[in-house]
Amino acid sequence: MKQTITLQLAKLRKRTGITQRQLAEELGTSFQNISKWETGATLPDIALLPVLAAYFQVSVDELLGLVPLKDEAYLSEGTGSEAFWDQKLEYLKRTRKNAWNPDYLEFLVKTVWKLDKSVSVLDCGCGYGYLGALLLPLLPGGSTYTGVDFSKNLLDYGEKLFAEEGLLGRFLCEDFLNMELTEQYDVVICQSVLRHLGDSTPFIKKMIEAARFGGLIVCIDSNRELECAGLYVDGMDYAKLCDHRGAEKHWKAEKENGDRDYAAAMRNAFVMQKLGLADVEVRMNDRMSFVHPGKQDYAQEVEDFLEQNAQWYKDRNETERLISHGMSKSEAENYSGRGRRIREYFEQHPSEVSYLLFRGKTITFGWKEI
Repeated sequence: MKQTITLQLAKLRKRTGITQRQLAEELGTSFQNISKWETGATLPDIALLPVLAAYFQVSVDELLGLVPLKDEAYLSEGTGSEAFWDQKLEYLKRTRKNAWNPDYLEFLVKTVWKLDKSVSVLDCGCGYGYLGALLLPLLPGGSTYTGVDFSKNLLDYGEKLFAEEGLLGRFLCEDFLNMELTEQYDVVICQSVLRHLGDSTPFIKKMIEAARFGGLIVCIDSNRELECAGLYVDGMDYAKLCDHRGAEKHWKAEKENGDRDYAAAMRNAFVMQKLGLADVEVRMNDRMSFVHPGKQDYAQEVEDFLEQNAQWYKDRNETERLISHGMSKSEAENYSGRGRRIREYFEQHPSEVSYLLFRGKTITFGWKEI
């Protein structure tokens, strides 16, 4: 793939605290040339590149913007904040509605977990209570639901949803990790939470504290690697759809900076076992979405899919953020451009495209020993 060059000269010069004229004197050229190099009107002679790189103590690739500057500030997406999730209600409504096959969730409740008596459920990081709305009708009569989340916007919608569905539940606006536990529950569950933490151990430990002895702890999360390979669009090159070169650098940076752990789904079982849970098991959510032109609500399905998988590329800061996470510029542009390529293909073939989507969601659970 052709790489674009964005000379980092202005950034390096300003960071060093010198003027264009001073730099020109160091190089034996005019300040007008420096100005043209910085604006991209022209580029310096190739023989000057190692001289400039040595002057600013960077590599030539860093100078050309092909790899991130080693001390480039890490840019966080902020997914661990209330402000971030307050803006995500519509996104969650779109993405959660295709998260489960109800019959499989019923199988877990009745056959795997054997919840045949009324239970109290605590949903940690519940969002708008989507999982609770699915669970409550499957649980024995007399079961109760409590959802905890730090986003008041999501909880307000959850209360409205439960009222419309005739479901009984309560919602607490709290940061689960820091809330005071005043009672214990039979089932403590979280969905799509742990991947947004740099370290899941404190969260799972708090979940165990919230459970009664003999209680069930369940952690549900998607693995990013599986998600990357889990999309097939008929007519597109599957190898290119799966291409996530450089993503491991991005994931590593987020993990090291305490932002996110995209492999939390694969680590949860080990964390649970180390924290003393008994009979730890892992299941795979069987939900896959096969969408084709003959399917009912095809147009809406496609619209929702594109909103979820092919919209974020429009954020102009995305490439810059990925570069700050260790990707080269070409890797960041390729990775962030995936959504653009998908959307363009659908736009070029309106009402004709079929696709299969697998989210790689694992269900990890264990019991708090009596």
